[in-house]
Amino acid sequence: MLKNATHKEKFTLLKNWMPAIVDTVKKDLKNEHLKKDWAFVKQYFPGKNLNKLTAEEIAQAYIHVIENSENAEELAEFISNRWLLKHTDLYYFFEKELSKISSDFNDLEELEKKQSIDIVEKAENEFGSPKTYLFSVMNSVVFPKEVFDALAVRAQASIKQEETEAKALDEMNSLQDMQRSYEQQIARLTDKYEKKLQGLQKKYSIDVEGLKKQVVTLQRKLTK
Repeated sequence: MLKNATHKEKFTLLKNWMPAIVDTVKKDLKNEHLKKDWAFVKQYFPGKNLNKLTAEEIAQAYIHVIENSENAEELAEFISNRWLLKHTDLYYFFEKELSKISSDFNDLEELEKKQSIDIVEKAENEFGSPKTYLFSVMNSVVFPKEVFDALAVRAQASIKQEETEAKALDEMNSLQDMQRSYEQQIARLTDKYEKKLQGLQKKYSIDVEGLKKQVVTLQRKLTK
């Protein structure tokens, strides 16, 4: 399916994954491309601090270039190589699995469906669906189209699940922060009013003692 695909074609397929890809190699892109290609920066990030650019902002710029520029292939290859270098564990995994099928696995045209499913399942269990899918596309693993398509669906579902869980965790943390804030406020108010009550109690005791003395004095005057 992707054996003879260009890097541009692969990244067109991975368009929706670009922010995640860029997030992994953001430091490399800033240091090895953006800081050297001022024309690119001026065109896509005018007046912006490179160190404060988000993965989403960078991804949108690269998507536009890959879709429209004459230098698309070179740039797509650069991003792909940097991503793959950060996932050598995936490379060694696929190298080991494909070597079981053929010592010259680079010459394979397309794997059988069962072989593909076995490799994909092992990879997903070890690395997760998203990374398995991204590696398979960028490295042109010769899975049949139906295996690729099924893997893409699972990868997308996995990302959505992670986003849902992350959102739920953020909401829970927010509620916990709110609860801690309320507890701190209550503790401060309790301490404040306890001290105030202690002061009132002390004043009450003093006033009562004063009244007692006045009563005693008055009684003495009346008995004279």
